[in-house]
Amino acid sequence: MTRLILAFCCCLPLKHLHLNSAYGYRVHPVTRQFRFHNGIDLLAGQDTVFAIMDGSATISYDQFLGIYIKLSDGHLICTYGHLSAILIGAGPVACGDPIAITGATGRVTGEHLHFSISYDGESLDPLKFLYQLTIKSNNHE
Repeated sequence: MTRLILAFCCCLPLKHLHLNSAYGYRVHPVTRQFRFHNGIDLLAGQDTVFAIMDGSATISYDQFLGIYIKLSDGHLICTYGHLSAILIGAGPVACGDPIAITGATGRVTGEHLHFSISYDGESLDPLKFLYQLTIKSNNHE
């Protein structure tokens, strides 16, 4: 399934990836509770965030993710959270487009990009997904 999904993706969400917090169970840095983390947190400092695929964007806010974008192609949904600025409007987005600037909105201890992926409602490990995406792009060079 991952290889099929990767056929529709073209780039990474940030130019440089540095993992702050992995996918899976962890002690939440704010609440100190042991909970499932459905995404990864990537170190960032006012970095440009990129669309990893063509899709339709929705922009929203909640107390946990802060300002966030959901990018969907109908099956695959990528969520980009804790943003400080949005560079697009709701609607169509092309792969590789700059879509936002990282920030520290919502419930956070510092600036980072929360990045999560789901396929037909099933949460996927974004790190494994991005690793496969990196291998795919390196094989094309």
